[in-house]
Amino acid sequence: MPRPRTFDEATVVANARQAFADTGFAGTSLDALLEATGLARQSLYNAFGGKKELFMRAFLSDTAEAVEAVEAVRHGSDHPITRMRAQLVKVAVASGAAQAPPSLLTRAVVELAAHDQQVASTVTAAFSAMREHYAACIADAQTAGEIDTAADADSLGAYFCAVIEGMGMLGASGATRATLLDIGLTSLAAVPVTDLGREHLGTDDGAWS
Repeated sequence: MPRPRTFDEATVVANARQAFADTGFAGTSLDALLEATGLARQSLYNAFGGKKELFMRAFLSDTAEAVEAVEAVRHGSDHPITRMRAQLVKVAVASGAAQAPPSLLTRAVVELAAHDQQVASTVTAAFSAMREHYAACIADAQTAGEIDTAADADSLGAYFCAVIEGMGMLGASGATRATLLDIGLTSLAAVPVTDLGREHLGTDDGAWS
């Protein structure tokens, strides 16, 4: 009869996620992973299958959280255009000067996506979902009369996905909050915002044209 587990699986995955985000897949030895999770070697193999399998569990958790954060922007209660600005500001403040915890998504893209098909397909699916949520928010802003309806919502969704993820990577490399905020607000200024959109953004919050 198998012995009952004496650990919380979600906690183990969260601790593994942090370890992999800090030092990468190759840089996280099995011994370091055991220390981070508190598992015995055999317990790790029995519960997860091995280092790569635990990495993928942690990676899927990280990408799901990243997608959920963007989905929250899509379904917020504020005006769609102000939700987009809030996301840009949030990323700038959280990521500036390497303030944010390391991102396993970013780490995996740089280290593994080019030669690991499982990681690459997970990254592609995550970015596709984020792009779709941003595009939906743009479409909502068009319906609300805040963005010119002639603009391509899908293209703008991809644009914001690239800008925001790029801001996170720059922040991780040491770019300041002020630099990231300038990037974010400049990207918003490139969007064809209508007079109503500018009104919703507020005249005291920056130049939007």
